[in-house]
Amino acid sequence: MSEVLQVESRALLGKQNNRRLRSDGRLPAVLYGHGKESVHLTLCEDQLNASLRHGAHVVELAGAEQGQALLQDVQWDTFQQSVLHVDLLRVVKGERVTVEIPLIMRGDAPGTHGGGVVEQLLHAIEMETVPSLIPENLQISVNELELDGSLTIEAIEGVPEGAILLVDTSQVCVQCIMPLTAPEETESGIEGVSEPEVVGRQAESEQAGDGSSNDSGK
Repeated sequence: MSEVLQVESRALLGKQNNRRLRSDGRLPAVLYGHGKESVHLTLCEDQLNASLRHGAHVVELAGAEQGQALLQDVQWDTFQQSVLHVDLLRVVKGERVTVEIPLIMRGDAPGTHGGGVVEQLLHAIEMETVPSLIPENLQISVNELELDGSLTIEAIEGVPEGAILLVDTSQVCVQCIMPLTAPEETESGIEGVSEPEVVGRQAESEQAGDGSSNDSGK
């Protein structure tokens, strides 16, 4: 079931009016797509935040606009704490859309028992599917990932039937490697690196001594 967002028409535009909206718990949004004119809307901040927490990609609009819409772009503030603006793309039930789905690792990699570290190289996967089948996330199991081993896109689980992953299936998304270690240090610095000798230090000292003897003899 799609998350429902109550929307209202928005006549006043501009940064100042948008700030007033946000102070009242509402957010500016724009709805576009399917050859129709863009419509400026406002929506409830709490409803949107709940939809985002639930991992929703497609929402059901109610109020000034009806029908399904894709959360095409959610603009956050600098600190990723508050939503500033939302772009909504009209969708028709059954049509295919392109979305970015989070990729989550699960399980315990045997390679970590030998000192290895698991690195996740991809955290989201672009996918084409129908709105009704968009998953909250995709998963990849590391239960058989050995040291110096890797997993490709082909190992991803939870791909909906008929969906297309828009990425090379041979691309590595998770690997288990030995961590890099810094060279050990000794009291004189990094092991194997001796302190450089100061060339000419003794000669300079002797010359200074000779000069002082000559001065005293004048």
